[in-house]
Amino acid sequence: MLSSLHSIFLIAALAIAIPARPAEVRPPQVALVSNLYQTFAYEAVLEAPDARGMIDQPRAVLLRYFTPELAELLLRDRACVAKTREICRLDFLPLWGNQDPDGASVQVGQGASPTSVIASLRFAGTSSRLTYTLIQTTRGWRIADIAYGDGRATLKEILQTKS
Repeated sequence: MLSSLHSIFLIAALAIAIPARPAEVRPPQVALVSNLYQTFAYEAVLEAPDARGMIDQPRAVLLRYFTPELAELLLRDRACVAKTREICRLDFLPLWGNQDPDGASVQVGQGASPTSVIASLRFAGTSSRLTYTLIQTTRGWRIADIAYGDGRATLKEILQTKS
């Protein structure tokens, strides 16, 4: 009786430990963008998040995901907001492509080239598609720009505009 009980537990433990199919290996570019959304998902899930959003992160955090150039442009825009207490260049949340990402769901996948990643976003009744352009740096893949599928300028172009 005891040995058959051990056998059942052993089989159950093995069934849990051995996945039915091998885990999908994502390219590092896709993993970076996916991790960005996982880290800042609270922007779309919580009505009033306690934490600062992606655009309000310090340089060290931004550099985990973005090229130094894009991180600096984001920081300059935040400094402008702090100084003027007005909207400067960004009037939307870059990861979501809009001002109100409540209830968004995201699917991240490889784009047409090794340097592009697609984020397909679904909101209540609408959808959009963002294209991330990445470059390989000495610190790994980093986001150099985000294109919004609605015809507006890219994130980098918006942040580089003269005010």
